[in-house]
Amino acid sequence: MRHFLTLFLIFYFCPTIFGQNFDFGRISISDFSPTPLDSNADAIVLKEFGQSAVFVDDYDHRVKLMHEYHVLIRINNKEGFKKANFEIPSYKRGSYIRDHLDELKAVTYNLENGQINRTELENKKVFKENYSAYLDLNKFTLPNIKEGSIIEVSYRTLEQDLFNFKTWVFQDDIPKLKSQCIAIIPASFTYNVVLRGPYKLDDQKKGEVLKEYLFLDGIRMDCSKLTYTMSNIPAFIEEDFMTSPKNFKSAIYYELESIFYPSTGVKKTFSKTWKDVDTELMNEKTFGGQLKKTDLFKTTLSTLLSPNDSKLVKANKIYDYIKKQIKWNNYLGKYAESGIEKALEKRTGNIGDINLALVTALQAADLDAYPIILSTRRNGTPNSLFPVLSDFDYVIACVDIDGTKYKLDASNTYLPFGSLPLQCLNERGRIIYSKKSSDWFPLASEEISEQYYTLIGVLNDQGQLKGTLTISSQGNKALLKRQHIAKFNSLEEYWEKLDEEMPNVSLTNAKIEHLNEVDQVLNETFDITLDVNKQEGSTILSFAPNVIDRISYNPFKIQDRTYPVDMGFKSKLQYTIQLEIPEQYDVTDKPQNVSLALPESAARYKYMTQLNDNKLEVLGSLSFNKPIFTVDEYFSLKELYSRIIQQQKLDIRLTTKK
Repeated sequence: MRHFLTLFLIFYFCPTIFGQNFDFGRISISDFSPTPLDSNADAIVLKEFGQSAVFVDDYDHRVKLMHEYHVLIRINNKEGFKKANFEIPSYKRGSYIRDHLDELKAVTYNLENGQINRTELENKKVFKENYSAYLDLNKFTLPNIKEGSIIEVSYRTLEQDLFNFKTWVFQDDIPKLKSQCIAIIPASFTYNVVLRGPYKLDDQKKGEVLKEYLFLDGIRMDCSKLTYTMSNIPAFIEEDFMTSPKNFKSAIYYELESIFYPSTGVKKTFSKTWKDVDTELMNEKTFGGQLKKTDLFKTTLSTLLSPNDSKLVKANKIYDYIKKQIKWNNYLGKYAESGIEKALEKRTGNIGDINLALVTALQAADLDAYPIILSTRRNGTPNSLFPVLSDFDYVIACVDIDGTKYKLDASNTYLPFGSLPLQCLNERGRIIYSKKSSDWFPLASEEISEQYYTLIGVLNDQGQLKGTLTISSQGNKALLKRQHIAKFNSLEEYWEKLDEEMPNVSLTNAKIEHLNEVDQVLNETFDITLDVNKQEGSTILSFAPNVIDRISYNPFKIQDRTYPVDMGFKSKLQYTIQLEIPEQYDVTDKPQNVSLALPESAARYKYMTQLNDNKLEVLGSLSFNKPIFTVDEYFSLKELYSRIIQQQKLDIRLTTKK
C-alpha cells in the first residue's frame, strides 16, 4: 500500500533549474569505443541523469513530484539487446491514474561506414499495459538494435507520491560510467535521506541554496539543491542465496519526515513512531478490524476442539482447519483483500485474508495469538531507523504457548506447524500486539533442512548396478519436494519424469510415504538399475560414487561478492552407498577420502570409501551449519564448492583380479 498526500499549497515552479542535464542527441564516434568497464559487459551506461523537484500541477492543482530521466546506453552484444526494452510504471488507484508520463524521446544510433545513423522511436510503438488495479506499465522497445548500437532515452514523469520522493538507483546489472541525480526540496520540507550500498559518492553538494525559488503558502521560499554523483560503477551481479537486490545496490532513498507551513507556523509530521503505526494498523478495518471477528469461528471451534485438548493441540487443529478452508489466491499483502468473512465463504483469499483469519481463530479459542508483519526476501529489508509501513508486504500469525512462540503461515498446504517458507525468512518482522507496543521479532529459522540418499545394491558381472534407492527429505527440502510433486497430475507422471531426467538409470517399483503428512519425513523408494561404464573387451569397470545429485555446479562465480550468502536454513545432505561387488574384481582407483571444513565448522564436507571383503561402502555429507555467511566468508565457500566438484568428478574403478 502506497501513501497518498494532498497538500493545499501554492508553488511557483521554475523549470530552468533542469540545467545540468546532458544535451540530447550529442553523440560522438568516440562513444562507440570500449572502456575498461566494458570487459564482459553485455551493455554499459555511458551517462545517466535524473532530477526530481516538488511542484504544483496547473491541471488538477495537486502537489506532485516532477522527475526527469535521461540515459545513454551502448549495447555490446546480443545479450545486451534486452536493455533496449523499457517499462515505465504509472501508479494509479482504480481508474484514477496518479502518475503521468510525457516528453518521451528515444533514439537508436548506429555507426556505419564512419557515419552515425539515427532511428527514432515512433509514438505508436509505445504501449500501455494495465498490469494491475494499482499499476500501468508504459512499454516500448528501441528500434534497429544491433551489436554496438547506442540508445538514448529521456522522459518526464509527474508523480504524486511525495512520501518516498524518488529513489535513485546508482547500480544496475550493467556497469555505468557516470550516474548523477539532483533533488530540489523546498526549505519547508524535511526528508530523511539514506545512501545504501557499498560504493561511495564522487561528491555531494549539500546545502546549495536556490534563493526564493518557490512561492509557498503566501511567501517566497528557498529550496535546497542536493547533487549526488557516482562514477565507474561496477555491475551488480545476482547470485544464488541472496535476499532482495535492493538491499545491496548502491542507491539514494528518501522519506518525508515533515512539512512546515509558514503562514500558520504549523508543522505537520509524516514520519511515524511505532506507537503511531500500531494504532493505525489496529484501527484499519482490513487489519485490526478483522481481528475483532472472533464470532465467525465460535460455532466451528465448538465442534473442532475437544475440552481435553492441550493448547498446542488446539493450535494445530485450528492451523490445519484454516489451511484447508482458505486457498491462497497467489496475492501477497499484510491487509485482508476480501475480508476473512468473504474469504471463508469463497474459500480463497490473499495472504492477509488467510493469516489474519488464523490469528482471529486462535484468539477465538482463547489462545495468545498476534499478527507479525514482515517483508519478503524479494521485497527488501524493512527500514530499521524509522517505521515505514510500505516496507512490509506480508503477514503471518504468532501463537504463544507456554512461553514458546510459534510462527505460522497457513497459506501453504505443505508447511508443517511452526515452519515458515523461505520467502518469509528475511531477518525480522514486527509483532503487533493488541494491548501493548509492537516489537521486532526474529524470523531466523533454527530448522535444519535435510536430505538423505541411501543406495544398497549389487554390482554384477554384466556391468550393471542393481539395488534399492531411498531418498528421505525433511524441513525445507521436504517442502520443496512436496510442492514439486504437486505440479504433476499423478505420482506416476512424476516418477516417469524423474526416470527421464536420469538417462543412464532405470527407476522401477516407486513408492512414497508421508506425502500428505507434512510433519513427517518424506520417504521415496525405488528399485534402481544403473549401467556401469564398461568398455567392450576391457576388464575395467568404472562408475561415479554419487549415483544421483552429483555436485557439478558452483553457485559462487563472481570475484568479489559485496553482499552476504543467505541460505535461509541450515542444511545437510548425506548419502550412503553399500555395494556388493563381484569377487573377481579389485578396487584399483577411487577418490581420496577427504574432510573439508570452514572455520568453526560453519560448513563441512566429508567423503570416505572403504572396502571390506567384497563390500564397498561410500559415505558422503555436506553440511551448512548456519543460514547466513558473511562477505568475508564468501571466498572460502566458493573454494569449498570448487574442491567438492573436483573430487566428485573422480570415478571408482574396478579391475579383474589377475
